[in-house]
Amino acid sequence: MQSIQFLLSPALFGGRPIRNRLAAQAMEINSADAGGAVSALVLARYASLAAGGWGIVVVEAVSVTADSLARTNGLVLNGRTIDGFKRLVELYKTANPDSLFIIQLSHAGRLAGKFSRPVGACGNDSVPRLSLAELDAIGSLHTEAVHLAAGAGFDGVEIKACHGYLGGELLRPMNDRPDAYGGSPENRARLISSAVAGAKAARPGFIAGVRVSLYEGLRGGCGTAGADDVIEELSDMRSVLGVIAGAGVDYINVSAGVPALTPHLTRPVAGNAFDLYHHFRYARTVKEWFPDTAVIGSAYSTGGESAATYAEENLAAGRTDFAGFGRQSLADPLFPRKLADRPNDIDYCTLCGGCSKLLKNQKPVRCTAYPCGEART
Repeated sequence: MQSIQFLLSPALFGGRPIRNRLAAQAMEINSADAGGAVSALVLARYASLAAGGWGIVVVEAVSVTADSLARTNGLVLNGRTIDGFKRLVELYKTANPDSLFIIQLSHAGRLAGKFSRPVGACGNDSVPRLSLAELDAIGSLHTEAVHLAAGAGFDGVEIKACHGYLGGELLRPMNDRPDAYGGSPENRARLISSAVAGAKAARPGFIAGVRVSLYEGLRGGCGTAGADDVIEELSDMRSVLGVIAGAGVDYINVSAGVPALTPHLTRPVAGNAFDLYHHFRYARTVKEWFPDTAVIGSAYSTGGESAATYAEENLAAGRTDFAGFGRQSLADPLFPRKLADRPNDIDYCTLCGGCSKLLKNQKPVRCTAYPCGEART
């Protein structure tokens, strides 16, 4: 393995010092207790990541509402569950005080399960369309969750606007709602930019980020020029992200695709490195658009034993500021620590898809290639 001095070097993130440029991405493990409360399995998952020495850890897709859930055992942040999140932060920070612990806030929207309440922002299908008042109320739920997260001790929030969830659906060019949430880039970004602005006001130094699918691979989806287009054309996303950047966002976490519809675009598979290279290009593009905003690149788990080399190359060239790992954080939560001290002991993600199958089938999620992974030291 070549030198990885950039990847393992200290950096500033949202004005805060961190030990390295490795970010554990939000990975849903569908293991909450009743009502979306933090469970023993959730505590164990983040204890293992704390031991791993990541510079940044993002807690998985935590819903701002108990009414529209994508997972039967998904986490929910509200007044009834807040004590568990306080325990989670305390456990994590005690084990790894030098890492940033960020919570991803989400609304499942049309991806809510049949056991819950699927709702949409636009489109002409059977999913009920949210009214202006309902979207205003969801905006208020985001504001409430931001303040709960700040009070619980998290270092910041990441607003989920990717992968087909409500925040991402609103950003699409096909969103032609005639009200304050549709049409112009300012309107389509309204819910996300408002949440970002609220996060920046929540507490001095509180970090606000957003995770976006720069190109979804869908007709009228993010990364196209209009409602009838499917070819990648990113100028509209530049306008939308400009609105979010103007709200004060500290970082943009760049992804692609909608796992339920274009899964290989989100999670490149073995033998198709070209999809991985798209992710590198997307991160570079956003960095070129917003050079003063931190960028987290995605899909590095696909690189396997070459992942750190890819990350080092992109960091050194200024194509991204941080390297995000999702599936690899399940395969080996101690990845950063091992990368620095014993690289020959790393369990690399095999890209078997086992964790994705568990999530799709509403089962508790773990790495199926290394079944005892969370307990490793």
